[in-house]
Amino acid sequence: MTETTTKAELSQDEIRQYHERGWIVPKWEIPQDLIARMRQEYEELLARNPGVAPDIIMAPHQTNGSMGIQGSKAWLDFATQPELMAIASQLIGPDIILWGTTLFGKPPHNGKETPWHQDGEYYPIRPLETLTMWIPLDDVTAENGPMTFIPGSHRDRVLYSHSWKDGNDKTINLVTDSQHFDEADGVPLIIRAGQVSFHDVYMIHGSHANRTDKRRAAFIVRLMPATSRYDHALGAEIGKNHPKQGYGTRPLFLVSGQDRAGNNFEIGHEPAVPA
Repeated sequence: MTETTTKAELSQDEIRQYHERGWIVPKWEIPQDLIARMRQEYEELLARNPGVAPDIIMAPHQTNGSMGIQGSKAWLDFATQPELMAIASQLIGPDIILWGTTLFGKPPHNGKETPWHQDGEYYPIRPLETLTMWIPLDDVTAENGPMTFIPGSHRDRVLYSHSWKDGNDKTINLVTDSQHFDEADGVPLIIRAGQVSFHDVYMIHGSHANRTDKRRAAFIVRLMPATSRYDHALGAEIGKNHPKQGYGTRPLFLVSGQDRAGNNFEIGHEPAVPA
C-alpha cells in the first residue's frame, strides 16, 4: 500500500519510482503564499534587467553580476528551502552542493522550444551526478510547452551522442541524437504551480514552445552530491562552446552536510562589480 503524506518526505514507493523512471513529483507542495512571493520576485528581476530576454535567465541567485544580470539572494533562499533539501537528501544523500539556478520564462506565443537533451552533456562534474529540481511558477498544461521525459532513459548512466543544431528558436543547441530514444515514449510533466519535479542528470527530456496566451515560467535548481567534484577548469573548457553558461566561474554553495571531494568554494564569490 502506497504511503500518503503531506510532509516533505518521500515514501519508499516514491524513491523506487524515482530510480525506475528517472523523476518524481512528491506529494508535498510549496505553499501558495511562497509561490506568490516567487512570482513577485520574478517580476522584480525582469524589471531590474530590462535588456535580458526572459526565455532563459541564468543564475538569478548570484548577486555579483558575473552572469550579466542583477540577481538576488531571494532565489538562493527559494532554492534551499529546508523541505526541498529534505527531499533532495533522500535522493542524493545528506551532503549537498548547489551549483546553479535558471529561470525559464516561456513567454506566451514566442516561448522557445528546448530540444531533446541530457543535462549532463554540459556539466563539469566528476563523477557526474546532479539532481534537478524543477519548480513551476505557473501551472503547466499540455498546451503551454510542458517538459517531457523519456522514462528510464537515465538507467544506463550513459551520456548519449548529441549533435549541434543551429537556430535562435531553441533554448539550447546541443540535441540528443534520435537513434537513442523513441520520441513517442515521452511523458509530459503536467503539474500545478507549487508542485516540484525532481529528475536525474542522465534523463533525456525536452519541451515544445509555448503557443498559448499565458506565460509558463519555471525556476530550476541544480544540486550535486558533495561526494562529486565540480571541475572549474573543465568548466572553462566546456564554456568555450557555451560562453553564456559561466561554467568556469560558477560559485558553489554547500547547503547541507560537508564537502567530501575537495570542491572549491572561493571561485565565483567575488564582491559585486559596481554598475
